[in-house]
Amino acid sequence: MKKFDVFVFGTGTAGKLVANTCKEAGMSVAIIDNREYGGTCSQRGCDPKKLILASVEAFNFAKDMTGDGIDGTINFNWNDAMNYAHRYTKDIPDKTEHELKDKGITCLHGEATFIDPETVILDGEKIKAAHFVIATGMTPLKLGIPGEKFMLTSGDFFKLKEVPEKVVFVGAGYIGMEFGQILARAGSKVTMIQKGEQILAPFEEFTARQVENTSEQLGIKIIKNAQASSVEQREGRYIVNYSMEDGMHQITTDCVFNTAGRVPATSSLDLEKANIVSDKNGVVVNEFLQSTSQPHIYACGDVSSKNLPLTPLSSIEATVVAKNLIGEKVKIDTPAIPSTVFTIPQCAGIGLTELQAKKENRKYKVLQEDGSEWFNNKRINAKAYAYKIILDKENGLIIGAHIVGPEASEQINMIAIAMKAQMTFKELRKTIFNYPSWGNDFKGM
Repeated sequence: MKKFDVFVFGTGTAGKLVANTCKEAGMSVAIIDNREYGGTCSQRGCDPKKLILASVEAFNFAKDMTGDGIDGTINFNWNDAMNYAHRYTKDIPDKTEHELKDKGITCLHGEATFIDPETVILDGEKIKAAHFVIATGMTPLKLGIPGEKFMLTSGDFFKLKEVPEKVVFVGAGYIGMEFGQILARAGSKVTMIQKGEQILAPFEEFTARQVENTSEQLGIKIIKNAQASSVEQREGRYIVNYSMEDGMHQITTDCVFNTAGRVPATSSLDLEKANIVSDKNGVVVNEFLQSTSQPHIYACGDVSSKNLPLTPLSSIEATVVAKNLIGEKVKIDTPAIPSTVFTIPQCAGIGLTELQAKKENRKYKVLQEDGSEWFNNKRINAKAYAYKIILDKENGLIIGAHIVGPEASEQINMIAIAMKAQMTFKELRKTIFNYPSWGNDFKGM
């Protein structure tokens, strides 16, 4: 029977960091993945999506500037954009595995499942470890509706050989909206079916509405307060049936994506056999990221109950786990976390939404304005620019900030620095920024 000091599930950002750190500290380490090595973000998520988006952004920018210095025919080539992304991802699995092996880490493939708190089984062979680290990330939420087998998921997006004439997304969260806008700009007729009243539900309603408006101007049809009930295949196409308050409806499409959300990828691990407590947010962990029921087992990254599905936070959590495994006693301590939907325009937020501030009975004031006519936005003929800053009424500190615009992701990074430094918004506005830059716009907010 093989035995290791540390056994890591998952080879994404979090899993690799833990495995490498523990091996460098002299521990025996095994790592396993049931898919290609390298994780979701680098191969079928954030990174390839942003590479395709780069082409879309350039195409969109040129179109917006047509007549103001840009002329001629502007085309978007789907295959070229896909090939650009694939050139980046194609070597990741082999490169990742070779780097781990070169450090002396045992690399395994397949589905290892727990049979007790100290043992897993893989292909009939038992493997014991002093510590286990669960870093398996997330997987698409199953809808449990008839015909779900006909639905594509986010990973399938990168396998599209051509732009579909019509496409339906069930779920208008950040994955659905990003993919939907990309395909709409590539020429698809896009329909979003959203269960609730607001798209991009975790984000501030004010900025989400701006993205909704610009998406509709792009030609995307957004059906809200609708529940997908089944998918049928008929003559090479698909019929999506959905219910609304006024009854049943249907739409015919060339392909349909399930973008209703993602859940922790733990179903295949048999956590209950190891007495590992989990909930809808993932493995339930304490401030040291240890399982609350099995302290020798850790969880980090998207699968941790203390996490948000954001790559930078995965690295922070993995560092905490690794330090605890090598003998340091470190608690998770995360600052306010910025998040961005990379639509055009971008939609970014940090801290509390106004609704959350109300629910917490915070005394606050709001700075809010549509900045579409501001110079920076007009300079590039962008479609939308707006902000909502939520300040503590007593001390002027930023408790929430929400921006929609061409460079919202970088602007929200500046807000993140101010919040971490306990800088008031008044002091931030005193900072001297380059002009004209998006940071300088804070002076006018």
